[in-house]
Amino acid sequence: MSEDANLLEETYLDRATIIRKVKYRKANGSIGFKDEIKSQDVKCKISKREVIATTQTDTTNIAKYLVDMVCDSNVDIQGGDKVEITFFNDIKRSYFAGEPFFYTTHLEVPLERKERL
Repeated sequence: MSEDANLLEETYLDRATIIRKVKYRKANGSIGFKDEIKSQDVKCKISKREVIATTQTDTTNIAKYLVDMVCDSNVDIQGGDKVEITFFNDIKRSYFAGEPFFYTTHLEVPLERKERL
C-alpha cells in the first residue's frame, strides 16, 4: 500500500460488511439465490452526498438518499451488493452499492439507502 493510501486509511473510522446474492442449486435441482458475506470488518469512511427524495405521511417517513463509501482499492464490491455499515459511534445502517470508482489509493462506492424511518 502506498504512503498516500496509508494516510487516507487513517480517516477510515467506520466498518462495512459486504453481502452479495449468489446462485446455488436447491435440493430439487432448481436454482436459487442466497446472501453470502464477501467481506467483513472492512475499514471505510462514509460521507453523505445528497438526498434523493423524502416522503412523509401521517404514519411514515421514507428517506431515500446517497452516500459515498471510501475504502481500500482491493475490496471486493460490486454494484447491487448489500453493504451494512457500522459507524464509529456504533449506529448501523444498510445500503445498496452502486458501481465502484477505482483510484490508485482508494475505492469510492456510491451507496443508496432506502428506508422507512
